[in-house]
Amino acid sequence: MKIRLEVLVSITAMVTAVAAVVVAILQTQVMHEEASMEREHQRLSVMPALLVYTGSHIGDDKGSFNVGLVNQGIGPAVIESFSAKVEGVESADWEELVAQGTGGQVQIAGDARNVDGVTLSDLTPGTVVPAGENVVPIKLDTTPENAAILRDFSDRLVVSVCYCSLYEECWNTSNQRARPTPVKMCPSRRGDAG
Repeated sequence: MKIRLEVLVSITAMVTAVAAVVVAILQTQVMHEEASMEREHQRLSVMPALLVYTGSHIGDDKGSFNVGLVNQGIGPAVIESFSAKVEGVESADWEELVAQGTGGQVQIAGDARNVDGVTLSDLTPGTVVPAGENVVPIKLDTTPENAAILRDFSDRLVVSVCYCSLYEECWNTSNQRARPTPVKMCPSRRGDAG
C-alpha cells in the first residue's frame, strides 16, 4: 500500500508539471497574440487616407477653381511625391500646366494673367498633412467664363500623390481614383507642379 501511495503521488506531481507546462505555452501564445493585436492597433491608429479632388464654381459674376486634398484618415500623411498632368504631360509648375491645359485661354501669371486671385501651396516631399486637414495646392478666383474652361480642364487633369504613414506604409492616390492603392514605397519626385 505504501508503494501505491508513492506511485500515486509521483503520477500526480507529473500530471501537475505537464499541466503547468501546457498552461505556460498557452499563456505565451495569448501574450504573443495580444502583442500582435496591440501593434496592429497602433499601426491603424496612425493610418492616413488622402482624398484628392478638384472643384469649380461658376456664379453669375464670379467663378473659381481649385485642387485640394484632405486627410480623411486618423493619422498624419507624409507626402513623398506629388505630380499634376494633363493628358499625360507633366509641367514644371501650375502656371505652365494651366496654360497648356486650357490651350492658353487661362493665364495665372505674367502680363497675360486673366484671373483675379491665385493661391498656390507647395507640396514638397516631407510635407505632413494632419488627420482632418485640407490642403489646397492651387485655388483660382476668376470669371465665370474662365471657371467653365477650368472645369473642362479638371476633367483632363490627373493629380497624383504618394504618401506614407508614420510606420512607413505607403499609398498612391489621385483625383481619378476613389481609393488609395497600397505601394511598397513611393517613387522619387521627378517634377513639381506646385
